[in-house]
Amino acid sequence: MGNRCFGAKGPAPPATRPADPAAPPATRPAAPQPANPRRQSGPASAYIPNLEKLNSEVIREKWSDLPREKNPPCHAEAIKQMNSSLHASWVSHTGLLRQMREATKLMKADTVMTARLASSKHFEMVMVQVVKKGYELTEDSAARQQMDVIHSKGVVDACIRLWNSLDHRRKHLTYAMELLRDLEKPSGIVARLSEICDRADRCMSAKRQAFVLAVTNSYQLPGAFGDSQQGKYADAVDSIDVALEDGTAESLIHKTLTKHMRGTASATGEGHTGSDDTFVRALERVYECVELFLDSFKEKAFLSAFIEPARCYFSAVGDTHQRDHVNIHGINWYLALLHAGLGVQLPLMSAYNDGDNIGVCDFWEGLTPEAWAVFSDERNFGMAFEGIKAMRTKQSLEKFIKKKVPAGQLPVGHVSAQAKKLGNEALAKGGQADKVAVYLERYAHFFRRAFLAQRMFEGLNSESQPEYVGFRKACDVLYASYPLKEVGKESFVEFVYVDEYFIELDLQRVEEFFEWILVFAKTERPPKPMMVRTESSILREKGGGKETCPICMEEKDDVELLDHWMPQGDVSEHKMCGACQAAWKNQEQMECPFCRELLHADEMTTFITHAVATVSRNKVKAMVPDESAAIMEQWQMMEMMLQGQQAAIRRVAKLVVEHKDFASTIVLGTSNRCAWLRDMAGIVFRLDAMFKDGELKVSQKQGKLLADAVESFMTPLEGASPLKMDAHFYGALYMQAVTPWLCAWRAQAKTKTLGEHVRRVGKAIELGVRKHGVGKKQIQERLLEEYVQLAHEPVWGSQAEDVLYQTVYK
Repeated sequence: MGNRCFGAKGPAPPATRPADPAAPPATRPAAPQPANPRRQSGPASAYIPNLEKLNSEVIREKWSDLPREKNPPCHAEAIKQMNSSLHASWVSHTGLLRQMREATKLMKADTVMTARLASSKHFEMVMVQVVKKGYELTEDSAARQQMDVIHSKGVVDACIRLWNSLDHRRKHLTYAMELLRDLEKPSGIVARLSEICDRADRCMSAKRQAFVLAVTNSYQLPGAFGDSQQGKYADAVDSIDVALEDGTAESLIHKTLTKHMRGTASATGEGHTGSDDTFVRALERVYECVELFLDSFKEKAFLSAFIEPARCYFSAVGDTHQRDHVNIHGINWYLALLHAGLGVQLPLMSAYNDGDNIGVCDFWEGLTPEAWAVFSDERNFGMAFEGIKAMRTKQSLEKFIKKKVPAGQLPVGHVSAQAKKLGNEALAKGGQADKVAVYLERYAHFFRRAFLAQRMFEGLNSESQPEYVGFRKACDVLYASYPLKEVGKESFVEFVYVDEYFIELDLQRVEEFFEWILVFAKTERPPKPMMVRTESSILREKGGGKETCPICMEEKDDVELLDHWMPQGDVSEHKMCGACQAAWKNQEQMECPFCRELLHADEMTTFITHAVATVSRNKVKAMVPDESAAIMEQWQMMEMMLQGQQAAIRRVAKLVVEHKDFASTIVLGTSNRCAWLRDMAGIVFRLDAMFKDGELKVSQKQGKLLADAVESFMTPLEGASPLKMDAHFYGALYMQAVTPWLCAWRAQAKTKTLGEHVRRVGKAIELGVRKHGVGKKQIQERLLEEYVQLAHEPVWGSQAEDVLYQTVYK
């Protein structure tokens, strides 16, 4: 979104102090959203007859609240797809709007706060304080003169100009800056202020985007609205030993969802005690995580169905002016069409009054079916078209053009005066509904239940982002009261995964659980036979015979031989009863207590076979990025399961390296300098470091194989004439280096060589930026700043010595 509108060219306007209005403009209070906004009484179509008289915020509320039963029949398929996946409450819900409602309630409850936030002098003072903290300055005068390095603008003055351009949202911008000052780290402050400077002096659409970015980033900071549930489940959580009474859980779910949607006070502390309160707190945490995930997922679907295909089309026909304004003006028109047609709202406060249709066209009419096949491919979900291999060159783009279509017309032959009119006209009888139905269907395509369920659960359960921490433990609390809880499956993760190494996911169980907590819509399905292992069934399986358990020394009916991975010698007496096995497993022990051999042979073999097979089947073609990332994710999961059992981790690593298919594939990738080898650098870095640090006992030949693999993708990035890569690859490579280091560091394993790998990649990135002018912003997009910060001292010595950080973030 770094494109300047033509109408905004020229020098930035002179800085002025924020203008204090004599009286703040009247605002229409936001109507609270019910838990299921689509079931209100009234017309059964989202068409708005008096559209001209309404502003964007009122239109947004109506399009979110109105039902769609009588929308044009050609929209029925897309509506059905959305209604069969997400619970209706989540379709039009976004975290940004909820947070703004919460902030508005705080302001209304505190008149002193309201007056403070509306003051121009206060905003200017806050901006000086923010800049001082972000740039680590001591004098106010220095803060007022501080320039944004990327955009060559005075930071304080640019923010003042943005504040002056707003109406009743000024209070939200001031509050966002106060939160930024109080809760954000200096490096984060500088990045946020640079985003504002990029957009503050452009058109109103760009200014609106600057406001949304500022508010979104600040309102999501931990502690922004008091005691968020985030972090409560990160280290410890109260458990529920018994399920809640019948009907209690369901009642609490409905009440908590309603309060969350309305942005009202937490449902805790309102008469709930004991297990009830623990259940509600856990549910609130799950909803926070789901909200963050869905905001991101909706945006990615919007990119793949609207923004990137539009940019791809304009780029292919050589119209860079239109292409560069898809994210500035075109986005408002596409959002209006999506919101009116499906009720979907994204965390992007669009300007529905936008009358500039630059970046708008009937691009699906101009692109071939093969183009949709590329964008609908799950591996390309949410990706910019420039990052998709099939679309990286001008020549490759041209083959996706079916015909040229006129800019400014959507559909072809139709011109709308404003973005909101496009959305409304798509709903009118005899209007453009049938011609734009394809846009709604292609967005809804990404909300197939199985695809959404797997992405949502695996994304949240991995807790790969700090915002998702606590999801697993919160789910365990809810699972204790789940009506379909299975005897013998003590945790929610055990319940939804078929195997013990969490590779094969039972999607129906995931979907049913999300239905229960009102994240997914209810759906009718034939009953699925449940294999429930009750105490009586266990006894039947064992035939009723009793045997002494060598651990507890009690006579039991369920004493079993432990499932060794690679037994050495006679293990016939290595047995445990069911209770002792459960206790051993709860201690996260993966080894036999008698001989220390790894247990759970079938699952461990499946894990290794799956990881090696993923690598091996790509020996003659480019590896899909998602597959590359999946290998490292599987390894991370394995290390977490075996944390503290370094001998077990070394055993697994040894079997992977000595596997003939793995070795032959690495040799082929190294000799041909295959790009996929760089894409799976994380696992190569980890294994190479284990060998060099003495943790992996394999032959020198196998150790050299790993070292050669590292050199095959690192050496071309170094030296006097380093290879130039796409900026995103640099960021991804750093994450591939820092993630295995972080795994080992947290497990207190050896990190000497892993640290060297991180530093080497960081220096290669610095060289790429210096030699080739590789884009820092694009590199940042692939980095998790929390991982970068964690490496400051252990890897580099300090933030000031961190070459990657100083190169990309400064």
